[in-house]
Amino acid sequence: MSVYKRLLAGFLIFMTACVNEVQLPIRQVKPRLVVDGLITDEAPPYPIKLTLSGAYSSGGGFPEELIINGAVVTITDNGDRTVQLEQDVLQPSYYWVRDPSFQGQPGHRYTLKVVLPDGTVYVSSSELLAPVAPIERVYAEYRRGEGSFGQPDLYNILIDTRDPATLGDYYRWSTYSYVPRWTTVDPQHSTCSVCSCWTPYFSELTNVLSDALINGNRISHRSVFNSPVYAIGKQFVEVRQYSLSRSAYQYWTHFEEQRSRTGSLFDPQPASIEGNVHQQADTTVLALGYFGASSVSRQRLVIPGDTIQYDRFLNRLNKAFIPPGSCPGNFPLSQLGPPTNW
Repeated sequence: MSVYKRLLAGFLIFMTACVNEVQLPIRQVKPRLVVDGLITDEAPPYPIKLTLSGAYSSGGGFPEELIINGAVVTITDNGDRTVQLEQDVLQPSYYWVRDPSFQGQPGHRYTLKVVLPDGTVYVSSSELLAPVAPIERVYAEYRRGEGSFGQPDLYNILIDTRDPATLGDYYRWSTYSYVPRWTTVDPQHSTCSVCSCWTPYFSELTNVLSDALINGNRISHRSVFNSPVYAIGKQFVEVRQYSLSRSAYQYWTHFEEQRSRTGSLFDPQPASIEGNVHQQADTTVLALGYFGASSVSRQRLVIPGDTIQYDRFLNRLNKAFIPPGSCPGNFPLSQLGPPTNW
């Protein structure tokens, strides 16, 4: 055997030895309280979601053992006014502020308190509801996707706003759009009463920004969402611009860092994203999630969609985004008509 062949054989043996299966121990983690909620300067109601951490499948419904029934949940404004939340009968993991007189006020601080059925008390850090600059403009730019690879065309949703002169402003953007969808046929070449609908699509919650580098300047051409184009027709878009406290900004930044990990060997091990809620008796026992307070500026946009050439659009994508069946069967959140009051 030549030297080259011996080296090659040795290399293959070495590589085979390096791929032995490694059995890792499975950690048994005690369930923890998970808090997800926000009070704003818009009129109530405000939902606060309370659950226990644990494994569940999105398709199988929320497990009963992770729902917290019978908690006493309150929010206090500046330490002098308190409102008690009502548990939702149909969705018991949600507790609601329904009192119309309890509306968030910029400059006020808000504290969440949760008394669990076993008497354990959790409280949040005091959250400042800071003002937010108004959105000046919402607009869209059309971008072509690679339809043959399952990527639709899209509208890149952009906003302009101006950051105040004071340092220490933090932003988060949340966007949703109602997008036309077709099933079975396209409406121009056939008729079907349940084959055309509008389906909601939502942005990630982690689009955040600090004014550390842009204080007092315009925030221009900021991308807040990519709204997919699966069919031709009007799109209805709403953008919400939230103020954040510094700690909320840090929370959402860490949340996005964990969400966007590539999963390579060089990534640090994921850790629980702990928020601003802790046990009253032991501040080292932290809940997951975050209780926030934000001012909101919102603006809507209707994209006409009439500049897209119908047949060229269909031919280029080869009807790749027209599934068989009905709209309700394919898109459970869809509605057969466009949204009203736009």
